[in-house]
Amino acid sequence: MTKVSLIVAALVPKYGIGYKGQLPWALKEEMRYFRRVTTQTADKNKKNAVVMGRKTWESIPERFRPLKGRVNVVLTRDLSAFSSKYSEEVAKHGNNVKVADSLKSALQTLDMDNIEEVFVIGGAELYNEVLRTTPELVDRLLLTEVSTEKELEMDAFINVGTLWKKDDPQVWKSYLASKGLENEFSQDNREADFQFSYHIYSRC
Repeated sequence: MTKVSLIVAALVPKYGIGYKGQLPWALKEEMRYFRRVTTQTADKNKKNAVVMGRKTWESIPERFRPLKGRVNVVLTRDLSAFSSKYSEEVAKHGNNVKVADSLKSALQTLDMDNIEEVFVIGGAELYNEVLRTTPELVDRLLLTEVSTEKELEMDAFINVGTLWKKDDPQVWKSYLASKGLENEFSQDNREADFQFSYHIYSRC
């Protein structure tokens, strides 16, 4: 069965992930981690899929859409409005862009024989909806814990709740090794005014 992961960077301890629709940081190494983890597969004949809300899709500059090397699935409650607005762009990219109205229907639109892992990549509304309504579909949270001494305003949070617990660091290392990425990333990092560390949370 295809694994579904949520991947997100959040400011601990409250798990803030954004302010006014923007990331409150620009961490180059964390962005590289996101790109490599969501793109790399153990089976070279398969691809990964990234599932995002409409606002996240629209926040990606058009020249970078869809995210390369991955099947992109956009979730929207209004399929017809999205299709009419982006029909040419979606058609241009063939099977690399799909549109659905829920995570369950997104999984049904994917050719699971050719997909290794599915990543939910945001935004906050989608993360929280998935965790609240269909937690059974999610295998793990790939959570980058960010900390800083700066005062940061946040208006978007991920509700991790009590269903999830942080795994031993070895679980994260084994996961990276399964993708051949074990030598590319350190668990603990610092950039500018931020410290950040990579973790896997699994269901309690």
